[in-house]
Amino acid sequence: MRVMVEQRQERTPRALWLLLIVGPVLTALAHEINFVLVRHACSAQRTIALYGVMLLAIVLTIGSVIVGHRIWRRERVTWPSESDDLPTRITFIAVLGMLASVISLHIMIAQFIAIVVFDPCQR
Repeated sequence: MRVMVEQRQERTPRALWLLLIVGPVLTALAHEINFVLVRHACSAQRTIALYGVMLLAIVLTIGSVIVGHRIWRRERVTWPSESDDLPTRITFIAVLGMLASVISLHIMIAQFIAIVVFDPCQR
């Protein structure tokens, strides 16, 4: 029984760590993809591709917040807790992942506003 618990403690947080990086990675990818697409958007005078990239990134980031929230609700750990058991660690990582995704979401919304307000051909 002890071996199974130790294996679960090792495996479960590894997948949860992805919640911490999904938001920032999506933010960086959306920014870089739009950086590449700006030249095409300027020459075609169409910003629909830029809008699409940002909307997709925003939707995926909201999805990561929802996943983190579901994990947090599933564990039902009361806060604050100083115990070092598995549900407390899972809850802590899920909350950190939600915070990282929400911060990234705010950055993406600011980038989306800039795409809407400014012309891609401005220098």
